[in-house]
Amino acid sequence: MSNNHQLKQAIVDSVEHGTYPEPDVSSAEVSSTLLPALLADLQKARDEVKTDIRSLSKEVAPDVDGWIAQAKKLQADIERSKATARDIVAQAEAGKALKEKTHDTGNKVQLLEKEVAFNQSLTTTLELIKSSCRILDQADQAYTNDHLRAALDHIKQCDNSITALSAVQDTRAVGLLQTRSSRFKAAFLDRTIELAQSLLHCDITNRTVTIKDNISDSPSVDLALVVDILRYLGGLDIYIRRLKRDIEFALVNPRLSTKSGQHTVFQVKDGCISVSNTSSKPDTIATLDDIWIILDFFSTHLPKSVCEPLSQKLLPSLFETLTFTWLDQSVPVQIEQMPVFQQILDRVSKLAEQIDSLNWSSTALLKDWVQNAPRTWLSKRRETALGAARSLLFSSLRDRRTVERVETQTVSKGDAIMGGTDVDEADDAWAADWEEDTPETQEADAKKPEPTTNDDEDDDASAWDMDEDIAYVPAGSSAPAANGENQEDDAADAWGWGDDEQTTDDTSKPDSPAKAVKAQKTSQTTSSGERELTLRETYTVTAVPDGMLDIVMQVVSDAETLTDPSYSGSPIGPAASALYTLPTFVLAIYRATASTAYGKLDSGNMLIYNDASRLADQIRTFINKQAEKDANSALPAHLRPSSRLRLDNDIKALETFAKRAYSAEMESQRTIIRDMLDGAQGFSNCNAEPFTSACESAVSITEGRLRDVHKQWTRILSRSALLQSSASLLSTAIGKMIMEIEEIQDIGEEESKKLRQLCDEMSKVKDLFMQEHEGGEATDMTGIYCPNWFKFQYLGELLESSLADIKYLWTEGELRLEFEADEVTDLIEALFADSDYRRKAIADIRRS
Repeated sequence: MSNNHQLKQAIVDSVEHGTYPEPDVSSAEVSSTLLPALLADLQKARDEVKTDIRSLSKEVAPDVDGWIAQAKKLQADIERSKATARDIVAQAEAGKALKEKTHDTGNKVQLLEKEVAFNQSLTTTLELIKSSCRILDQADQAYTNDHLRAALDHIKQCDNSITALSAVQDTRAVGLLQTRSSRFKAAFLDRTIELAQSLLHCDITNRTVTIKDNISDSPSVDLALVVDILRYLGGLDIYIRRLKRDIEFALVNPRLSTKSGQHTVFQVKDGCISVSNTSSKPDTIATLDDIWIILDFFSTHLPKSVCEPLSQKLLPSLFETLTFTWLDQSVPVQIEQMPVFQQILDRVSKLAEQIDSLNWSSTALLKDWVQNAPRTWLSKRRETALGAARSLLFSSLRDRRTVERVETQTVSKGDAIMGGTDVDEADDAWAADWEEDTPETQEADAKKPEPTTNDDEDDDASAWDMDEDIAYVPAGSSAPAANGENQEDDAADAWGWGDDEQTTDDTSKPDSPAKAVKAQKTSQTTSSGERELTLRETYTVTAVPDGMLDIVMQVVSDAETLTDPSYSGSPIGPAASALYTLPTFVLAIYRATASTAYGKLDSGNMLIYNDASRLADQIRTFINKQAEKDANSALPAHLRPSSRLRLDNDIKALETFAKRAYSAEMESQRTIIRDMLDGAQGFSNCNAEPFTSACESAVSITEGRLRDVHKQWTRILSRSALLQSSASLLSTAIGKMIMEIEEIQDIGEEESKKLRQLCDEMSKVKDLFMQEHEGGEATDMTGIYCPNWFKFQYLGELLESSLADIKYLWTEGELRLEFEADEVTDLIEALFADSDYRRKAIADIRRS
């Protein structure tokens, strides 16, 4: 019962209050018997609610009536608002229609206004087109009647009218009008140019230019009117260009031409200027006068409107042609012609002033030329000097001449040259120990490598007889060893290493026998027992050194002249200091082109050696003489030529160039000799054919080559240089033979004899080194000049010597001065079979 009551109460609360029952109630099972009771309870609850509502209604009835009245009033207000809103909407709809009508009416008004404006514009345009056509007709009529001024005015008006039609310029009517106007202008321009050519006529054939004030058929037409028309029609620039071209062809080019036989001058008569021939060539000043004549003629007879544009086009090309053909050519090379050149400069300056007085531009070129006169003269002087040097180099190589070199040294009785003998005996001792301490040789000695026995590198510088000496060592002494020690030193000198460096080491030059061989000796004994020994020898040079020296001396002479106070006002006075640089350029062009020029001659490198060495000596002598001359000069020290010349480096460069040419020739000849000896195939099996023929042929052609080269050089080199050079090649040949023979591992008896024969065959060239004395006695100088000659001779002896002889030469003789112990033992092992005697001899040689 309790559960049924809770269930009914939960349902009522849910309906009445919207509450949700407890879980135990909501999950309870409702039976069908319970439904009537539930419905009854719900009806009861409903009746109770109605009773409560009636009770409450009775209590609040007056308030409800008021509320109802207010609600009805509110409803009436709402109805009135709706009616008002409907009226507003209706009025808005009516205004929108009016607005649309107004907008439509406004569009119609605008359209009418545009139509009116278009009609007005069309009327104006048609009137402008009609006016333009009428004006163009008037211009055409005036043009036909030769009223050119009126035609010009009408065409200007027509152009203004057409310009006013710019808004409709794309229309066909305006396009046709513009086409008609353009055609009229073209015809008008052609007619005007014809009139201009009639007023200013250039006859290229007859070389005349005629200027008229007017034309007989059109008296009202003058150049001023023609220029106005051309300027307006845009044809003035074209006409001025054409006029400038015609003036050049008719007047300028014929007058400024420098062709042979075409000498002309200007003539002016009654508004006509012409070019007439003359028998003599006008000078530069006369040409400048003629230039002013033509310019003054145009400035007088042409209106300013023509002169100004014509001068802008004509003057630059006129002055360029004048400068190239006359002014630059008038620059003198000789200083003696400076007064005339000064007059030319004054006249050019005056011409520039005259042109400036006409208010014409383009005179800067003339003024610059006057201002740059020193530079122009210097450039021409340099060009002339370098051209002369090049021409001399290629034209004077066939001109050979023999020159003499003389050197004097003072020696005492105790010097090596005397050899410990008296003065009379010293005459036969032809060589002297000449030593010169120079930065070059000191540097070369300071840098010299360790001594070597490589004979192929025997020194080319042994022929530098111009500046090195080697003491004479009598035959039979250790000459080859001494020469071998100096061999690498000479190589450094030959290439000029250290030419530009200084050293403080007090080392003397490597010795050379160059200065004494076949020299004419004169001596003079002083009171103190000292003797002055003078050595003379000759050699061959071309005419190039003397010619180059003449060029250098002339340049220095010109520079010295310009520094004289009398030339202080000279237009080229400022170029004096720059002239001192020209000798450097001259000597540089010689070094740059000598290889090409001399390359076409036999033994060209040897001629370069002689010429460059002589030129270096001549330049050095010239500088010394110039210094002596300047010592008494009145010029300030800084203006004297000896202080301005900087040729020390050029002299060194010439000496280095000479040495390199000599070295190149020597290396070339050495290569040829080595290649010839390569035909012997190392001299192996030289006693068996075909190796015998190959070895004999190689030695024979090598000997012939040595003789041919010696003969060829005899006509060029001095005797001392010839002997040293030939000996150097001989040293290369026998050095290669020594090396290849020493490399043979086994030498039989027959092969040994054949090798000795080959050595003797090569030794025959010693006749080239025979020195004849005054008494007719001849001395073999081969060992003096060829550092490995004695070694080669010893080798020939060793090839046919017994073991005891070889041992004796080593222990008691001078074999050890030429050979190393290993070389001798290798030869013994190749020549002799293994035995106790050979082993004992080898041991003794190695021990000693």
